[in-house]
Amino acid sequence: MSLLFTICLLHFVAQLSPGPDILLIAKSAASTTRQNALKIIAGISAGIVVWVVLTLAGFTVLIEQFPWVQQVLMLLGGIFLAKMGWTMLKGGVRSFRNKHQPEDDSNELAQPENYFMLGLWTNLSNPKTLIYFSSVFSLALSSSASEYLKAQLAVIIPLQTFITFALLMLLISQPKIKALYQRSGSYIDIVSGGLFLLFALWLWYDALILMN
Repeated sequence: MSLLFTICLLHFVAQLSPGPDILLIAKSAASTTRQNALKIIAGISAGIVVWVVLTLAGFTVLIEQFPWVQQVLMLLGGIFLAKMGWTMLKGGVRSFRNKHQPEDDSNELAQPENYFMLGLWTNLSNPKTLIYFSSVFSLALSSSASEYLKAQLAVIIPLQTFITFALLMLLISQPKIKALYQRSGSYIDIVSGGLFLLFALWLWYDALILMN
């Protein structure tokens, strides 16, 4: 039980660390409805399920033997983050230039059918999550660890992800914060887009480092 608690605590701290997931949730919570933000969180949680299952299945061993697999995943993830960042940045600049236009008319979040997939692909776009889970789960992956513990992690970690992000979303989606976004949405979109582009560059840089 103490090992499970330790892993959950480490994951909680990692969840609140700056990254694409937390940035997307903050922006969606302030700019769209809670129902749509929950769809994004559900997509992110589904991505966590994928990473947890791959980690427990020993996919990191394949990554270690064939580093090019991780490089390809990083390059593809960077492309997705760069595309999303450019969309946000372009929409923010357009809104800044014309205050009378809807601020999110060019933003992907304006399409309800994309909410779940947007959350899913944002999470899956960072293959370094696999390395993170392999480190956090190192004790659970030892030969002495029980299969019951692994099953618990496969269920509890995605559930914890959803609950934590949902509570964060409820906090950010308060009327005063949403009103602030309505007044400063163009600036927030520009900053958010720039940060997503930086995340993409960071992934590409790490992929190049692995080639050496």
